[in-house]
Amino acid sequence: MGQIRSITAHFDNSRRYFENSIGKEFDFTQTTGPYEYLLGALSGCFYLTMLSIKHSVRWTDVEITVTGIKRDAAPSTLEKTTLAITAEGVTDEEEFRALAKQASEECSIYNTISRVSEMEIIITFK
Repeated sequence: MGQIRSITAHFDNSRRYFENSIGKEFDFTQTTGPYEYLLGALSGCFYLTMLSIKHSVRWTDVEITVTGIKRDAAPSTLEKTTLAITAEGVTDEEEFRALAKQASEECSIYNTISRVSEMEIIITFK
């Protein structure tokens, strides 16, 4: 059996939030709702997948900005999702690009979203 991950969501008249198994709370607000958490989960899954793949390329810093465009029609799933990756101090740009491509093939959340959304990865090196 695979890993079990769980959150508990709480909704009342004054607050909407979810918490993880250690009780860390994450609020749902007008600017941080379900899609922001989904895009944040995608960025974390993608980066950790990159780290889990055997590679020799090194970097000092990676920033991933994820943008999702929702469809107007119901169900309003993501129509297009872009991961804009900015990497600093990369020792081998070609290998970094190959690593990102492999991560896109292995990241579970990326692959789940790709079932309904066009996916794009843009890599910039500093």
